[in-house]
Amino acid sequence: HQFPAFPRIDYDPGSWWQLRLEPFMASTGNQNSMKQTPDVHYAVGAVDAGGDDVDLGEYLAVLSESKGLIFTVALMVGMLGVVYAFMARPIYAVDALIQIEQSKSSVDSALGDFAEMLGTPSPTEAEMQIITSRLVLAKTIENLQLDITVEPAYLPVIGRNWARYLAPEEGLASPPVEFLANFPWGGEVLKIQSLKVPISYYNNKLKLVAGEDGHYTLFDPDKNPVLTGVVGQPAEVRIGRETLRIFVADLQARPNVSFKIVKQDELSALKDLEDALKVAEQGKLSGVVGVAYSGYDPELATRTVNEIADLYLRQNVERKSAEAEQTLAFLNKQLPMLKQNMDSAIATLNAYRIKAGSVDLQKETLDVLDQSVTLQSDIVKLRQKRDELTQRFTASHPQVVAIDAQISRLSNVLKDIDRKVQVLPDAQKEILQLERDAKVATDLYITLLNNAQQLQVAKAGTVGNVRIIDHAVVPIQQDKPKVPLVIAVAVVLGMFLGVVSAFVRHALRGGVEDPDLIEKGLGLPVYATIPHSKLQDKLSRKLHNNSGLNLILFSQDKDDLAIESLRSLRTTLHFVLMEAKNNVIMVTGPSPGLGKSFVSMNLGAVLASAGRRTLIIDADLRRGHLHEYTGLPRGQGVSDLVSGQVDVYGAIRPTLVQNLDIMSTGAVPPNPSELLLHEKFAQMIGEVSKQYDHVLIDSPPVLAVTDAAVVGRLAGASLLVVKAGANPMREIEVSVKRLRQAGINLRGVLFNNVTKIGSRYGAGKYVYQYAYTKSK
Repeated sequence: HQFPAFPRIDYDPGSWWQLRLEPFMASTGNQNSMKQTPDVHYAVGAVDAGGDDVDLGEYLAVLSESKGLIFTVALMVGMLGVVYAFMARPIYAVDALIQIEQSKSSVDSALGDFAEMLGTPSPTEAEMQIITSRLVLAKTIENLQLDITVEPAYLPVIGRNWARYLAPEEGLASPPVEFLANFPWGGEVLKIQSLKVPISYYNNKLKLVAGEDGHYTLFDPDKNPVLTGVVGQPAEVRIGRETLRIFVADLQARPNVSFKIVKQDELSALKDLEDALKVAEQGKLSGVVGVAYSGYDPELATRTVNEIADLYLRQNVERKSAEAEQTLAFLNKQLPMLKQNMDSAIATLNAYRIKAGSVDLQKETLDVLDQSVTLQSDIVKLRQKRDELTQRFTASHPQVVAIDAQISRLSNVLKDIDRKVQVLPDAQKEILQLERDAKVATDLYITLLNNAQQLQVAKAGTVGNVRIIDHAVVPIQQDKPKVPLVIAVAVVLGMFLGVVSAFVRHALRGGVEDPDLIEKGLGLPVYATIPHSKLQDKLSRKLHNNSGLNLILFSQDKDDLAIESLRSLRTTLHFVLMEAKNNVIMVTGPSPGLGKSFVSMNLGAVLASAGRRTLIIDADLRRGHLHEYTGLPRGQGVSDLVSGQVDVYGAIRPTLVQNLDIMSTGAVPPNPSELLLHEKFAQMIGEVSKQYDHVLIDSPPVLAVTDAAVVGRLAGASLLVVKAGANPMREIEVSVKRLRQAGINLRGVLFNNVTKIGSRYGAGKYVYQYAYTKSK
């Protein structure tokens, strides 16, 4: 049959099985027509290799090729997430609810007009600022000693988790091994009632080591012993001009067990407390404030939140009570003076009545008296209010200015009434003046006396405008880390990092992915693109332990896509060997691990299946293992033949594949290159080439050793195996250059191990397809 270099494409929509086929005959120059069988249609399609469009198939190919790496990275990150979730120190969250009422308090209601002088309730935002102020937090730190951190000096990683998961609930835990007895393992207790340190020791770690019978030793940040004390007794020592004082209330630990102690300065302790504290209004304009706190110790966290709530409530009540007490103190200062004025006015009035006798006042005069008394009382009250305001504000304050305006207006009205009084007879005028002074003094005294009594009652019953709705309770479950969430995030992150690692490895590898680059860059035709075979992966794992099994892929699955590619190569070789000096074909590669032995073995099986007697010679005398594919022992082979220990017929052995024989490497020699240069090797090649239709020689890599250059001169054609993504262009170029410099007839390239995605091999930009259709 005669085949064209590039068959014409006819797409058959009724095809029921599509496979890949690489272009062939690029170098033969044969332009004859091809006779196609009725049931086979060849199809070749090319995808533009120079386009800038995103090739999803190529990305999927990278992911498919690196699925093992992706799984490994995801598994490792996932395991790290599990370890973190169960070994990270748990954080507990507690909260409390506080209601802030915006209505007037009982003090405001009791004072009536004086309520304005006590101020109005603060808005919720202002109250939240008070909760997080030093007024409350500093007192909380002092009461709970939050500026002192005490922690056993656990063994890193396992010590704390041993204490969490394996330590008994009561008593001291035993160490896992005796030589670790100086480390805490659970149950250790150290309570410090008070601690004062020099300024240079603030925020630095001190170490306390337990001794015998309640004794202990304290070490400074430089690990020097500075103090020895006994539990239950205060201990102190002078350090320069400062004093270190400590009172240990309780110590439960084995001798030589250490504790880490840190005394923080006030600002650092406040910052740590503020960072762990969250204060927010629950709902818009609800007046309900939530106080949340997170910490390692659930009991301490609960006490902290409750202490903050109680201190805030207490200061609110004290603030209201202080305002009432301040007003009451002012009234108590005014009452004696008012009583004295009242007594003096009444005495003067009585004395005048006795002196002048009975004086009757007309009805009009009595009205004037009432008006004058009312105005005078109002003016006096306003002046008292002004005196209290001036203790808090300046004379230019709006409230003070308003009161001054009222006093001025009432004074003008009072002057008008005084002018009316001047026209009265002297006796009535005098008695009117005295009556007015007495009534004003009496009314003002009685009013202030009533207000003072009401303030005393209000002060005793002051509750403020704040109440605690919910106190904090000790949590049982940890808030962080959330184990399911951490594990889920770790798995997702691991998958992401795995994908990133796959693309990074693909980018760093720098191997040729597109066979078109080889054709354009080196002028060598790519005779076959051999897809990756999953079945071959399974067979390869059995190679080194093979005993009697036929692990040739052709024998296991004749319809495998890799075998189909080799069938197309068989057709190409028919035309290649027409111009060759003999029927010997050398298969080599730039470096090890490219699959040239796989190609040689299965290509030989494909050639033998066409009725052609084929011999495969394993010329890789260093690492050859072709015999493992056939299940035969290494036995006698090339090295034994060259050394004269066996003849050609003794070195050749049949395989389970009909028409396929093999010659193994034989005993591994110390001088492989010298054996291949021996004339007996060349004589053997000439002899077997006459007895077989095809002779395939599997040679060592070109760049690793010089054996390929020696063997290639005996072959009529040589093929270079390149693994997709494994060989950089520079490496292929150097291999081709060496072969050509050695005078080797290098005819083409076999592009091996192309990853398959769906029905497309995405490693290259070529898409070659063929399909079998039912005969009509």
